[in-house]
Amino acid sequence: MIKGKKKKSTAITQQNLEESREEILAKGKKFRYPFQYAKHRLVIITILISIVALTTFCIIGWVQLYKAQNTSDVMYRFTKAFGVPVAKIDGVSVRYSDYLMLYRSSIKSIEHQQGALDNSDDSNRLRDYYKRRALDSAEEYSYATAKLEELGKSVSESEIDAIIKEHKTIDGETRSDEAFSGIVRTNFGLDMNEYRRMIKLSLAKRNYSAEIDTKANQLVEAITKDLKTSKDLKAIAKKYENNEIMELESLTELVDASNLDSGRASTAFGLKEVGDVSEKFLSKNGDGYYFVKLTAREGNRVQYDSVWIRFTEFDKRINQIRSDNKVEEFITVDSGAEVEEESQSSDEKPAK
Repeated sequence: MIKGKKKKSTAITQQNLEESREEILAKGKKFRYPFQYAKHRLVIITILISIVALTTFCIIGWVQLYKAQNTSDVMYRFTKAFGVPVAKIDGVSVRYSDYLMLYRSSIKSIEHQQGALDNSDDSNRLRDYYKRRALDSAEEYSYATAKLEELGKSVSESEIDAIIKEHKTIDGETRSDEAFSGIVRTNFGLDMNEYRRMIKLSLAKRNYSAEIDTKANQLVEAITKDLKTSKDLKAIAKKYENNEIMELESLTELVDASNLDSGRASTAFGLKEVGDVSEKFLSKNGDGYYFVKLTAREGNRVQYDSVWIRFTEFDKRINQIRSDNKVEEFITVDSGAEVEEESQSSDEKPAK
């Protein structure tokens, strides 16, 4: 009898199912673990590349801002996005974006009126002058904003809205929001959020100055008391003529009610009768209080006497801070040569 070879059983049992599964898993591990290793390595490489790219980006940004002092639109957007500082004043951080906003809007206004600046010495001196002004203003605004907040106060949206409403009225015509935005963009290169920011900063300085100036507030109280018994503003002003913070001005001609004079003409126009005297009001350019007496009116043109009580305390504090070397600037800005300019205060409206 011939013995045949014993055939392997092909019957499906629980045992050979387990064996098959183990065999398949063992083969799969050859591909699984190398793939996991590659994926882990890819994550590490990606993180390292991101760190290097971010570091490089920050270094380039730092060089452009603090060394090259790049004032381009790209760098301005960079400073707004990352909130980098340009200086510190008495421990208060000053936003680089505020400095650039003030500087760029000044240059834009000049170029809109006189044409683009070139690379001449005169143009460079002009740039230096407005850089210095912008940095000084940014420092003062930041300080005033921080100190006003310490007093538990701030600039309200309604205050900003009121200023914008006045600015929108040009030559007796109120511009639409769209038209006014275009005017602001053309004159200053700002969008409306930036324009509101600029107004907010100037109002913070004005409001804080009013809060801390005891000397001005005491004189205002004295004049207010005198006005209860007399409307002779000139006589009252003469009583305090030796006070260095007070100044009397009498117009000899009629001016338009929309005259740019820190709100005096518009306030005089709002008085009912010739001879009436206004209550105290804050100057729109933030330099003090005014009292106004309407002396003549023809149509929308008025003539007035005014008493100006100057703010001095804020400037004294800022000067003391600078004398005490409590201002740290992270860029070097030359003072620039003095230039002839028409002062543009915060109450002036954008040109048409």
